[in-house]
Amino acid sequence: MHRHFFDRPMLEMVMVGAMHRRQGVGEALIRRAIETAPGPVLWTSTNQSNAPMQSMLARIGFQRSGFIEGLDEGDPELIYRIAKCN
Repeated sequence: MHRHFFDRPMLEMVMVGAMHRRQGVGEALIRRAIETAPGPVLWTSTNQSNAPMQSMLARIGFQRSGFIEGLDEGDPELIYRIAKCN
């Protein structure tokens, strides 16, 4: 997590080893990031081709906020945000 995204808390990278996927590890990591993020909103992103991550973000409650073209040619970066419950 960092604040390089317009000075907002941004979850930059979540990686789970292939043998541990689909066991709730990634979701637990993201939920912990939400709990510990400074400020009322946490941002993250994923490639359009990463359907499992998009599905998990929606299940957790992230809202799609936009996209960026050209970072990975032919695979736009989808931007998501979640408002933290205080």
